[in-house]
Amino acid sequence: MLMDYGKDSRRSLTFSIPVRHPEIWNGEEVQELLVETLGFLSDDSYAFRFRKAEAPVQPRDPYFHELLDAFQENDEVALFSGGVDSFAGAVNDIVTLGKSVTLVGHWSVPKVQNVQATLVDALKQRGYGRRLSYVPVWVSNTDIKPAEYTQRTRSFLFACIGLVVARMSGKDGFSFYENGVVSINPPLAGDMVGGRATRTTHPKVLRGLEDLFSTLLDRQIEIRTPLQWLTKKEVTETIAAAGMADMIGSTVSCTRTHSRTRRHTHCGVCS
Repeated sequence: MLMDYGKDSRRSLTFSIPVRHPEIWNGEEVQELLVETLGFLSDDSYAFRFRKAEAPVQPRDPYFHELLDAFQENDEVALFSGGVDSFAGAVNDIVTLGKSVTLVGHWSVPKVQNVQATLVDALKQRGYGRRLSYVPVWVSNTDIKPAEYTQRTRSFLFACIGLVVARMSGKDGFSFYENGVVSINPPLAGDMVGGRATRTTHPKVLRGLEDLFSTLLDRQIEIRTPLQWLTKKEVTETIAAAGMADMIGSTVSCTRTHSRTRRHTHCGVCS
């Protein structure tokens, strides 16, 4: 008997989006890359219609609170969630390799931004302030209750923000600090398939995003994954080797943000 596992979690999504240059977004190659990449990312079906924006775009100030930091002459731009992987990547680049890095975070609730700020402050207090800048971006649907908690396409949003800051900094790429086991995401149970098994940083997704961004900007964009060959154990060992082991307990990797408390920062369900 042929089974179609995961079908009940799949969605059919249609978006009508106002943009300044609909001729670019409605191009056949861009449409194909959007549908294919996001379809694999979240195991959903997508359709996009782009129309000419009639109202001005939103001002940047409410979202990029510390935008000027992005213009520092740093070696790298990297996405920074506040999880153990992103902290390990930042520590490895800044402390171990001696690079200067612009860390880009996004948050919808203060508890997320507080985690990121705590880790950034710890690096600054230990003498690495000259090697890093931190750009937190506020992203929220105000007064709208989320329909589900999985945030399946979060990495698409995060990568778009990283691309914007990277281009503002004169860079043609950015880093995604994620270890390979999490990126491939072997299922924890037999029914963890499709959209239930997140593919947020799967290599196929990241290569699709590279192709999409490169096509949109007509220049080669690179998404680097320096931790891709490491396990979670090896990731934490890089933090300890850099003398920052005491900060591991301040990282938060759990995606169930709204159920997080000060006492229980992780739900304890995933790997």
